[in-house]
Amino acid sequence: MFSTKTSVGIHILCVIASSPVSNVTSDHIAGSIGTNPALVRRLMSQLKKAGLIRTSTKLGVVGLAKATESITLLNVFQAVEREQRIFDVHTDPNPQCPVGANIERTLTQVYGQVQSDFEARLSGITLSDILETLQQRSTS
Repeated sequence: MFSTKTSVGIHILCVIASSPVSNVTSDHIAGSIGTNPALVRRLMSQLKKAGLIRTSTKLGVVGLAKATESITLLNVFQAVEREQRIFDVHTDPNPQCPVGANIERTLTQVYGQVQSDFEARLSGITLSDILETLQQRSTS
């Protein structure tokens, strides 16, 4: 099963970007996501560490650290996901088997290309793109 941290991280950034107030609480964001504020705070800490949000000790989140056009989905993925490989190869195949002897090297190459394609696609989508789509859907 794949992690939902990237989706939640994007959701957090969208709430912050869309908020009419300058400070947004983790409780407010958690209400929008439908999750626990502790999870939101953990992910916000990672987003802050990655330079995507600005916080204040007394106020909480005070805004995005970059323009929405400058934040890519790859930035969010890299900020919140501990394991960033989308596929991994199983270990210890039988080296006496023609498939087992070559599967790791073959799949490593294939998965490397898939990973590159995945990251290139994420780097081409910005938070601004997501916000625009959300706006279009909320008015239709």
